[in-house]
Amino acid sequence: MIVRTFDQMINRFPKLLDYSIILIVLIAALWPLVSGAAVMKWDAMDLYLPWKHFITDGLSHNQLPLWNPYINAGFSQMGDPGSWYPISWIIGWAFEGYGIGSLHFEYLLHLYIAGIGFYLLGKTHGWVRTACLIGGIGYMFSGIMIGNAQHVGWVVSAAWLPWVLNYFKVLLTTPVHKVSVKLALVLFLMLSGGYPGMFIVTAYILIIYFIIHLWKKYRSKDTVLLKKQVIVFSIGAVLFLALSLVVLISSFDMSSLITRGVGLNDRADIWNTLNGSLTPQAMVSYIYPLATTINDQSFWGADFSMTNCYFGVIALLGILTALLNRDSSRNIRFYALIGLLFLGISLGQDLPLRKLTTYLPFMDLFRFPSLFRLFALFFFLLSAGYAFNFILNSEKSKKYFAFILLGASALFGVISLILFFDVELWKYKQIVSIGWLHFMRQATIKELIFLQSGILLLLTAGLWVFIRSRKLTFGFGVVLFLIIEAVSFTRMNAHATILYDRSLKDASVGMDNLPEGYPIPSVRDPLTTYNDVHQSQHFIQLWKNLSMYLKTPTYDGISPYAYHTTAKAVETGEFDKIIKYPIVFFADQLTDESYIDSSSIDTLSFQELRIASFNPNEIAIETSDNSTGKYLVYVQNHHPSWNVYIDAKEAEVVLVSETFMAVEIPKGKHTIEYKFEPTTIVQASYVSLSTLVLIILFLFIPFLKSLKKAEQKKQ
Repeated sequence: MIVRTFDQMINRFPKLLDYSIILIVLIAALWPLVSGAAVMKWDAMDLYLPWKHFITDGLSHNQLPLWNPYINAGFSQMGDPGSWYPISWIIGWAFEGYGIGSLHFEYLLHLYIAGIGFYLLGKTHGWVRTACLIGGIGYMFSGIMIGNAQHVGWVVSAAWLPWVLNYFKVLLTTPVHKVSVKLALVLFLMLSGGYPGMFIVTAYILIIYFIIHLWKKYRSKDTVLLKKQVIVFSIGAVLFLALSLVVLISSFDMSSLITRGVGLNDRADIWNTLNGSLTPQAMVSYIYPLATTINDQSFWGADFSMTNCYFGVIALLGILTALLNRDSSRNIRFYALIGLLFLGISLGQDLPLRKLTTYLPFMDLFRFPSLFRLFALFFFLLSAGYAFNFILNSEKSKKYFAFILLGASALFGVISLILFFDVELWKYKQIVSIGWLHFMRQATIKELIFLQSGILLLLTAGLWVFIRSRKLTFGFGVVLFLIIEAVSFTRMNAHATILYDRSLKDASVGMDNLPEGYPIPSVRDPLTTYNDVHQSQHFIQLWKNLSMYLKTPTYDGISPYAYHTTAKAVETGEFDKIIKYPIVFFADQLTDESYIDSSSIDTLSFQELRIASFNPNEIAIETSDNSTGKYLVYVQNHHPSWNVYIDAKEAEVVLVSETFMAVEIPKGKHTIEYKFEPTTIVQASYVSLSTLVLIILFLFIPFLKSLKKAEQKKQ
């Protein structure tokens, strides 16, 4: 019995089949993460996880993510856009707390969102389903998604990028209000959940595209459509601003306070706009992504997380086939050229393009030119989609593609033969006898290229045989071999840049016994008592920003945000001096520079005060009848939104020792309250959240009504 062909199946069933294929491929490629056999590594665990845990835990206690007292002597958590990302909020609520499993789910969810988004973008461009699947699967397992898995914000940005461009393109042809609402929503999700630099680049792409479109419409004198488009885009822009109001205001608030809040071009240290550039050596990853699993900085010239440019060898061969055919669509060449432009920008230290972009507003605020490779591979995949859309509709092009496959097979065979005499073959036996991870620890870049050349030889030759034999349809053969390529290459790369070889159960030790609510900080122990080294004994896998789990204010932690005042305090030595004391204490004198006079610090302050209540945004301290201290110091970084009240009456916050806070108090018994009250940002959060709720209702109520009507018809 002849099995139905792929094309027949996907024409019989709805899009759900295609979505299921993408999901199954995702599960197969990252099964260790899905099953809990392994956990994520590096920044995903050290930075993203503790912040999301703090934010969602705070929301469960009715605390907006405004101030975080648990790292670096406190910072305004509200200034990080990810603090307002509703997807993370929902995941934290659904999992009853944001833990390691929540992190895995969020990463996998966004890979799936990316794949579905690119698939839908292909449909909008008019591709056949096979081309849409090629684009969706290729994008889901591209170099950004796998190589930068630890940078979850990058993955989130990449996930929403095709949705943004899809709704934008739809609006250009069908200007309806519902689509403008969807565009505003996905733009907000990209801004709040992703990396700011990627959002800025996306905004420029949209602006340039829209200006060109307006000019064309103006010249064609299609004023009726043009007016309608301007109206719906304006509505979308207003909704986006309302949604993003809290993110924008809080981000600009923080930018004036942190060392990275100004342009990076003039920085003398390593943190400049060219730090993290893609290197020419990384071009090998377009074909051999496995080579980038070796963190050989002397070879790559950069950290290996910035080198993976892969989007599919079969997809790349499709582009090559179409480019060699004069009858192919102009879109193939157009998007390939845009991809090359972004690739050139990503080579920041080798080409001047990235330097030129820094003259544009906001483009000098972020580093890592390698992030531009996201847009390079994105447009390359658009080119590949058009290429396969062309190939699938032309018998002549199918023959060209088969010829290209044969040539690629020969090339991979030659490369394998050359490397055969320059590798240690005994190492490959250990893949079976000892294990893949052992092989990865001892293999060289040449040996990884040799291995992947052999796999590519089998894939390209096998696809050529399938196409020539005509036992399967062309589209099914291409998708099948693309899936085999994507899954195998992802599984091979995963332990280098995504997975740590420890089970979810083992890695979560310590996460199931965390303090409830907000424990009162000690008035006896100095801040130096609580640090990551001291608190790592509670955990097995976690070792950074641990105070956010144990809810103990501390002076250390890793964060991309450093206050100017903190840096100044560190430079003068005041920071190290003050953190040797508890979170609150008495002092009698300040120097002329408003530094706390160490000789006037009351080391027995704990006998005359107690902390009555505490949460991240507020602390209440009660002094005793015998209290004689002149200044009550709160060892948290100063922010303009901190206010202090003595017996419910507002007093003046005194900036001391460059970055900390104090208040002059009367002798005797009093209640002193330090409150973090960023009124404008709280009000903006109400606007943003209300807009979000209204948009969700606007989008889902019609859907629910349609379901109800369908049920009534059945009855």
